[in-house]
Parts: sequence; structure tokens; C-alpha cells
Amino acid sequence: MAIVGILASLVLLAMGTVQKQAKDKATAAFVERLNLHINDYYRISGKLPDDGNDTVFEREGVRLKGSAALYWQLTNNVTEKIVVAGELIQNERDPVAKFSSGNIMKEDSIVYLIDAHGGRLHYDNLATRKRNDPEEDPGDPDSNYGRWKYTAGFDSDYEILSLGMRESEEEEGERKKKEQEEEDEKYDF
Repeated sequence: MAIVGILASLVLLAMGTVQKQAKDKATAAFVERLNLHINDYYRISGKLPDDGNDTVFEREGVRLKGSAALYWQLTNNVTEKIVVAGELIQNERDPVAKFSSGNIMKEDSIVYLIDAHGGRLHYDNLATRKRNDPEEDPGDPDSNYGRWKYTAGFDSDYEILSLGMRESEEEEGERKKKEQEEEDEKYDF
């Protein structure tokens, strides 16, 4: 009977790892889609979406930051600015993105983009060359795990950080450490 219990626990541990890997891949795919939307926004407007970190980005009296600011800008009309014969012409263009309910989370009146783990994504426009990591980031600030850096145009850099991926990686590391300690205790005499 003890053998069955051990085998069941091994299967459950393996399933947890497989689920985490699947969620990590789904998050990476979503971030790649976001990259395409951000590049469409850049192509139309001539600039990256504001992140609300270095600059104030307010809509309807509410300050938006990170993925909330990104969501608003990608899902609302984009102003296209074109210079023709020395004259600036502005056109309103359709939104560059639509998101399913599985990719967003609403808190109060604010909508955030989320990863496959259910954690918020963090968007950072690096125009100021200053990284703005979120305070609630559970990961190592120097780690690139769950962090993607892109360039739009020639010199417009931005970063997307998956807080859910980073948190699940921390949890898995702690779980493995605990398992190792328990295994070591078995053989301590």
C-alpha cells in the first residue's frame, strides 16, 4: 500500500511540472501575440504605447500603469499621424487588438492583461532607459525568466514581464528544495 502512495505522489508531482510547462508555453505564445499588437500600434502611431510608470497615463480620472495602460491603448482607437506636403494629418484608426476573457482580469474598473498562470503581465516602455519592475514581482530582479525584451522600429525598447510565470518558478524551486530536504532527512542517522 505504501508503494501505491509513493507512486501516486510521484505522478502528482510530475503532473504539476507538466501543467507549469504548458502554462509557461501558453504565456510565451500570448506575449508573442502582444508583441505583434504593440508593433502594429507603433507602426500606426509612430510611438510605443505609454506604460504609465515614467509618464502619467490617465483615462476617465483613473491612473493606469503597466498592462492596464497597454490594454487600454491597444483596445481603443489609435491616432495615426502622417505628414503630407509639410502638413500634419491625423486619422483615427481602429484598435489594434481584441482580447478574450482568458487574457484579462478586471479589478474595480481597471482591466489588466494576465498570463496563463492567472498572474498580471507587466508592460514597461523603456524609452527612459529605466526599468520599472513591479513591487509585487516574486522573482529575482536579475533573472530573465518570464521576461521578454523587444525593440520596435530602430530604437524603441519595451519589456513584458510575466508575474505568474515568475511566481510559479519560485514556488517550484521551493517545492523542490523541500523535497530534497525531506529526502535528505530520510537518510540522516
